[in-house]
Amino acid sequence: MARAPEVFSLLGKHQLVVHLDYDPATVELEIRYRYPLSSLHVSPERVIRIPKDQILRDVFRHLTHLVRGLADRIPRPAGPSCGDRVCRPTVATIVIQDELQDLPVAWLDYEEEGPEIGSRVEREIRMNAPDFTADEVSSWDRLRQRIRGMAWAHYQRTVTGLLQ
Repeated sequence: MARAPEVFSLLGKHQLVVHLDYDPATVELEIRYRYPLSSLHVSPERVIRIPKDQILRDVFRHLTHLVRGLADRIPRPAGPSCGDRVCRPTVATIVIQDELQDLPVAWLDYEEEGPEIGSRVEREIRMNAPDFTADEVSSWDRLRQRIRGMAWAHYQRTVTGLLQ
């Protein structure tokens, strides 16, 4: 029978998959993580909810910078009938750690509403690694360090609680 380290080496690199969801309207932050190799008794995904008054100042600053960068990339309408169009960001998702993706990756869901559309339409703007400016990569990297630490600490507490 194979020992655990041998099994991990056969399966490849093992790490948490972490992303965060941020609602700019309510300033709510959810850190979602999962451990791909977790056993059946461990939930496949865990969520850490951070109320707006408990978001660390540096996390909020870098998060706001990235969301603003996404919002600035929302295509602007052209033509006289598009002047009354309104776009409202709903949720920003920023991938913090995922060995299967070329990082950084982030996307912003938004609602678009205007007379020429006739109703609200949900859309998404996405930034992949080549789309990030150097300044945005710097903010993402600092945010990544903080969020990875929070997710790992939460995971360790969860596993320790299950083992006791």
